[in-house]
Amino acid sequence: MLDLKAKKSFEFHAAYYPPIYAGRKAYTIEELIDGIRKVDGFSLFYHVFHPVFSSHVVPYDLHNDFAFWLRNELHDDSLAYKVSDVEGAEPKTVEQVRDEILKILESSTNKTRAQKPFHFITCRPVVFDTGKKANSIGEFIDIISNITMRSVVYHFVFRRAMGYSQRNDFSAWLDEEFHVSNLADKLSKIDPQTYVDEETLRQDILLIVNKVIYQ
Repeated sequence: MLDLKAKKSFEFHAAYYPPIYAGRKAYTIEELIDGIRKVDGFSLFYHVFHPVFSSHVVPYDLHNDFAFWLRNELHDDSLAYKVSDVEGAEPKTVEQVRDEILKILESSTNKTRAQKPFHFITCRPVVFDTGKKANSIGEFIDIISNITMRSVVYHFVFRRAMGYSQRNDFSAWLDEEFHVSNLADKLSKIDPQTYVDEETLRQDILLIVNKVIYQ
């Protein structure tokens, strides 16, 4: 299985997400709701999924920027944890996450005005070819083990969360080329929104792949 050749190689790309001020800020729940409604999908990706990178600092018990601000500035722990717990696993896109966060915030009666506003950030991904290709599951495992996490997140999180593909690229390729639907489905159940350290995500992906392939 490890050395079985794929008909189509997996080509690894990667991306940077340079932050851009979205021109909106919020001091209250109402203003946060208005901003979330109006910013583009790249902004939702940046605030909800981008914290998978350890360089995007959020506390380990909160998984997105909205939750962090709600707790730190509005001192609403209950609301913060509800927003933090919004799932981002496949097949959810940023638009579905947006809707769920809005429903939670709209139920709040918190009228506090923050001293420090929430600044909405968006991004315009800079995608590049890493030059790496996998022609077998063995090669795929080797590359995943060492390639920049910018590539892993691009294929496993960004493209699916933004709605460019229905599945993460890894699951799609593994299932299409090797018909390992069990492995593909297990990978699809990983919720990237719950990670605030990219290396932990890499380890969990590899753990699942190795467990299924070597069982």
